[in-house]
Amino acid sequence: MKFMLLIGGNRDAWAALTPEDWSDNEKAHGELIADLKKSGEFIECDELNVTPQGARIVRTDHGAPSVADGPLHDGDDFASGYYLLDCADIDRACAIAARLYESRFAPIEVRQVGG
Repeated sequence: MKFMLLIGGNRDAWAALTPEDWSDNEKAHGELIADLKKSGEFIECDELNVTPQGARIVRTDHGAPSVADGPLHDGDDFASGYYLLDCADIDRACAIAARLYESRFAPIEVRQVGG
């Protein structure tokens, strides 16, 4: 089963991180990715651009497209990255999500991909 882990973020929480926190974050992601590759559960992961220059909101109204600066949610909360996994079930995906460094200060949304 495929699952996407959407890593939440908050501008205030990210601004409060020290250089040591950032280093710990990078180390934790590296270790997690290595473990997931060994277990065969890793598909991909990446950061998401959280600036208006790197995100757009697209809608259509009676067939006419409308494009606005994004991300989808205004304010201080945003999706900052994702992991795409192939694992046994949602419980396993949640256990992996709990290993993300960001889970200490931001929500991680676990969503099954497909039916």
